[in-house]
Amino acid sequence: MRLFGSGAWSWCALLFAGLQVCSAAQKDTRAAGNPAEQNLRVGMAGGMGVSYLSMTDVVDLANATPGNYQRLPEFKSAVEFFGAATVPVSPDWVLKLEYAYILASYNVTTSFGNGQAEYTVTAHLPSLIVQYVLLNEHVYNVKVGAGAGYHFGSLDAKFFTQDDRYSGDGPGVVLDAEGNTAFGESLYAYLGVNLRWDFIGAITNDMGMPPGTAGDTITGPTMQFFGLGARLGFTFYF
Repeated sequence: MRLFGSGAWSWCALLFAGLQVCSAAQKDTRAAGNPAEQNLRVGMAGGMGVSYLSMTDVVDLANATPGNYQRLPEFKSAVEFFGAATVPVSPDWVLKLEYAYILASYNVTTSFGNGQAEYTVTAHLPSLIVQYVLLNEHVYNVKVGAGAGYHFGSLDAKFFTQDDRYSGDGPGVVLDAEGNTAFGESLYAYLGVNLRWDFIGAITNDMGMPPGTAGDTITGPTMQFFGLGARLGFTFYF
């Protein structure tokens, strides 16, 4: 399976070129401007973290698996990978273009088949975030922000003879806070937290059918969720 096509790599190259142009323009501005603004720069960040998700429809679907004799809790931990590009638009405001990928597994023990039902959730969460700069010193900075994006999710369900993928999409909003502390002139450590509300709608397979089996009381489950996350990573400032 190809994860990235030629179009995606073209967009990445275009984004990198744009960051270089913005960085060069900022250097010229800082050279003639206020020295206090010198360390507010174009940046790229990346890393990983953990999110705690409340995805009630998926939990209800797993709990309704035939032969299941356990109940899953509402909140589930998920691994998160992220990358972001940041461009200052003023001494106090920053635009951040972010992509996050979330992976979580909801597994239950059953009395049928191999004794295990697996529900794996993945979500692609691109977002545009507006950040306000709370602190901006030479060796650290702190920002808070809010944003939104159009997101895509999928559920892989494996149970007895069933092995299918269901997909959906919808809008999402995010609140975030981040701090960056310097290792050197350009490389910083990244620490962040976020809150998410995602409204990914009804999920269906390639034939347009929702997950579940005949006789289930669950109809048209969605991938809507609330999430709380924490992240670690690195930021490189140009």
